[in-house]
Amino acid sequence: MALFGRNSRAASLFAFSLALIMLLSLSAGCGAKKEDEDSNGKKNGGSDLTWPTAYYDNQRTGRSPYKGPGTPEIKWTYQTTSSCRSSWVILDKEGNPTQGFRGVVVNLDGSKGTALWEFPAGQAEVTTCRTAPDGTIYASSGSVVYAISAGGKQTWTYDMGSTADDPALGDDGTVYVGSTGGKLVALSGEGKLDWEYQAPGDICSPSIDEKGNLYCAAATLAMYCIDAKGKKKWEFMPEGDLPEYEGLLDWANTLDVPSIGDDGTIYAGSYVNPGMTSAGQVPNYAVPQQSKIYAVSPQGQKKWEYAREDSKYAIHTPTIAKDGTLYAGTSCWKVLALDPDGKLVWEFDTAEETGECPSVYSPPIGKDGLLYAATTNSRIFCITPEGAEKWRFDAGNPWLPGPQGQPKMGGSNNFTPPAIGADGTLYSLLAEGKVFAFKTTGGAE
Repeated sequence: MALFGRNSRAASLFAFSLALIMLLSLSAGCGAKKEDEDSNGKKNGGSDLTWPTAYYDNQRTGRSPYKGPGTPEIKWTYQTTSSCRSSWVILDKEGNPTQGFRGVVVNLDGSKGTALWEFPAGQAEVTTCRTAPDGTIYASSGSVVYAISAGGKQTWTYDMGSTADDPALGDDGTVYVGSTGGKLVALSGEGKLDWEYQAPGDICSPSIDEKGNLYCAAATLAMYCIDAKGKKKWEFMPEGDLPEYEGLLDWANTLDVPSIGDDGTIYAGSYVNPGMTSAGQVPNYAVPQQSKIYAVSPQGQKKWEYAREDSKYAIHTPTIAKDGTLYAGTSCWKVLALDPDGKLVWEFDTAEETGECPSVYSPPIGKDGLLYAATTNSRIFCITPEGAEKWRFDAGNPWLPGPQGQPKMGGSNNFTPPAIGADGTLYSLLAEGKVFAFKTTGGAE
C-alpha cells in the first residue's frame, strides 16, 4: 500500500496512509462445484460461485479451486472514465467480472470485456462488491449499502449513517456491513435490520468462520469476535487498549481484515502508524516499532506473532495455502511465505532496481499453487510455491497524478489482488480505471 519513494520520510508516511485507506476500504461465476465448496472443502459463501468476494471465500483464504494463467497474455481490457481505489474485481453468478468505480458498479462480459450493465451508486467510490447465490450483488458507496439484482436493477438500499465497508454475506443470506462510525449491522436478504453492534471506533465488515462467527478488524489495532446474533464473544487487542484521537484517518487505525485457517486459527496483519492524521502524526502515540502478523486461537488468545525490522508500515493479512503455508504482502516490497508456526520460509522482492517502494498485496492462490501478487506500482507477479518468479506484467504507469502535479504523491496506480475465473482467466483492476483479463494457457482444472 505504499505510494512513496525513498527520499522523504514525511512524504512517505502521508502517501502511505492514503494507500492504506484504499486497501482497508475493502479493507473478490459459474463453476463446476455444486457443493458450495472449493477443491479443499472450504465454503465460499455461495453455491456455484467462482469468486464471489475479496480473497474468494468468507474465510479470506484467497485459495481458488481453479488454476490461473501460466503466462501474462492479455485477453482483453476495459477502460472507464473514472479511477478507483476501493474496489476489487469479483465474479457474478455467471462468472462475469463485476467491480465498482466512483459512483457506478459495472458488470462486464467475461468473454468479450464489454459492459453488460452499469448501476449508478451515488457520488462516492464503490467498495468491493459481494455476489449472492441468487445473483444479487451487494455494494457500498459512501454511507449507503446497495442490493442490486443480477440484471443491474436496485432491489433495496440501507443507510449506515457513516462510510460503509464492503458487504459480507453469511451462508444463511445475512448481509453484514461495518462502518467508520463503529456500527456493524446484520441485514436480512430483504434489507431489514436484524441487529446492530456498536464498537468504540471504526469496525470493518467481518470474515466469517464455518460456524457463523464473525471476526471484525476494528480501531485501534483491535479485533472482535461476534456471534451470529450480534453478541460479542471476545476482543483481541495485541498492543493494548490504544486510545482514539480526533482526526484519525478512517480505516487506517485498524488491524487488517483477518483470514481464517482450516483449523480455525485467525490471522491478521497490522499497520503500525494508527496515530496518523491528515495533519501528521499524533505525538507520543503508543505504537509498536514494527508491523506484525498475529495468529489468534478461536478462543481469542494469541498463538504467535511475526515481525520484521524492514516492514515498518504494514504486513497484510496472509492468504492461506492448502498445506497451511501463509503468504503475506507487505509495504517493504516483499511477499513473505510463513509456515503455520509463523517461521519465515522465503521472501520474494518486487522492488528490484526501480528505486520505488511499492507495497504488494497478499497474493491469491491458484489450484496449482501459483501465487498472483499485485503491487501498488501497476505490476502483477506470478510466483511459484517455492518463491521463484514465473512471470510478471507491468502496465507501465505506476503513479496517478498528484496535487500540484506531484506524480508520486497523488496515489499508487495499484493493481488489485486478482480474481481467478472457472476457465482460468485472471481479472484485476488498475486504479486508473482499467480492468485487465489475462488468458489461461494451460487449462483451468
